[in-house]
Amino acid sequence: MNNLANPNRTFEKTLVLIFLVLPPLGGLMVLYNALQDPPKFWATVGFLAYIALVVGAHIKWVRPVFRRFPWVSSYKELSERTNRIKQRFPKAARHAWTQRILRSSYRVGFTLLLAPGFYGLWALHKHHFLWFIAGYAVAGFGVTVGYHRIGTHPSFKAPAWLKGVLLAMGSMAMQGPASEWLKKHSKHHAFGETTADPHSPYVFDETKRGMFMEQVNSFLHSFMMWAFREPSLARPKGMPIEAWKEHLLANGPDPKTFKYRDEDAEYWEVRDDAGKVIVTTETLIKKRWGKLVDTIVQIEQDPVVRFVSNPIVYLGLLVISVAAPYWLGGISIWESLARVCFLNWVTFGVNSVCHLWGEQPFVTPDNSRNNAVIEILALGEGGHNTHHKSEIWARHGVFAWQFDPAAVFIQTLGLFGLAKEIKLPTRYQIVRSWIQWRQREPEMQGYTEKRRERLRRRSLAKA
Repeated sequence: MNNLANPNRTFEKTLVLIFLVLPPLGGLMVLYNALQDPPKFWATVGFLAYIALVVGAHIKWVRPVFRRFPWVSSYKELSERTNRIKQRFPKAARHAWTQRILRSSYRVGFTLLLAPGFYGLWALHKHHFLWFIAGYAVAGFGVTVGYHRIGTHPSFKAPAWLKGVLLAMGSMAMQGPASEWLKKHSKHHAFGETTADPHSPYVFDETKRGMFMEQVNSFLHSFMMWAFREPSLARPKGMPIEAWKEHLLANGPDPKTFKYRDEDAEYWEVRDDAGKVIVTTETLIKKRWGKLVDTIVQIEQDPVVRFVSNPIVYLGLLVISVAAPYWLGGISIWESLARVCFLNWVTFGVNSVCHLWGEQPFVTPDNSRNNAVIEILALGEGGHNTHHKSEIWARHGVFAWQFDPAAVFIQTLGLFGLAKEIKLPTRYQIVRSWIQWRQREPEMQGYTEKRRERLRRRSLAKA
């Protein structure tokens, strides 16, 4: 595959250099200009620190409390349910309403606590701050909703024109053409945390140098260096799609060099009770690779993806993403590049951070995690373990305590009839998974034990 992919690498390598070199340079230029006005710079730092402290306090102390409730009903549903039981169980009905009202009150209070920080940033930077937020939202939702939740995974359906708009928004993040992004992310899901994963944070080397690489170099690889190393999955110019498909099928991962984490062995080699191998790793690799090739070919044949990924269209979208803020808002090119840098680094954090640190409520064939910080910064993409549990769920923040504005965006499109067949987990799936997690994780078990102790003390006090 590499030999045929090489002719297509020039354009891709150029884009990689653009989004890895220019955006950080833009950030440094913005920082340099900000330092020319020290009072304004330090006031900005202060407001950002205030926002970080409020959010950090929420994650540290409040979010764990919310984990006791995997599902929170809407007021309409709560009213219907409590009306049926309030005669027989009035205390239970009152308790349900109290918990729901307290939760809503906390959300309002949390928003009010954040408001001074955001107001301060707006007061200091006016339209520059608004353009940053707007640009971040457009490109951010373009990546998570366009590239990811409808482009790579069919988590909902939308008209072709809307899908094109969402992919165009994602293109403005400067993370490469949609076609290449979708294909490589599909490969990540097919071979997560193996030697065939485009951006695995694990190195399968037992030497001392290998241990060092796993802790440092492998993180850098999963964060951004993979973009330099991963072969292109673009179809060579002039090659018929059937011939290209046959070529891909013949050039899958080599079973002789294929490695995976010891913890994931059961997913890559099936044994019977006696320990005899009944399905080999080679067979599973071939099966997954065949399915991945079918997905890659479907992406290649998608007319919307093909149009938005056209080099001329893609470069035009990049120019618009920088030129529009410049001409309409007086936003410098460096400011736009700084916004691109921040968004890209957050996206890179999903690939790396969310495979190392965070919660793991679902059992998956990898070490994917739900990370609270990435959830907020990446507009919901931090629910990575949930996403690896079921790729087609349109909501990654399925539990009541998670933050997923991208899912809200999709459901809002649904209210206007623009998003249909939105795939969401059932309440049964969510609550069952939460119960299993509580039984599996010591921290979750602690919540149950503390609750039992409180109930025991109340009973003794009443007696």
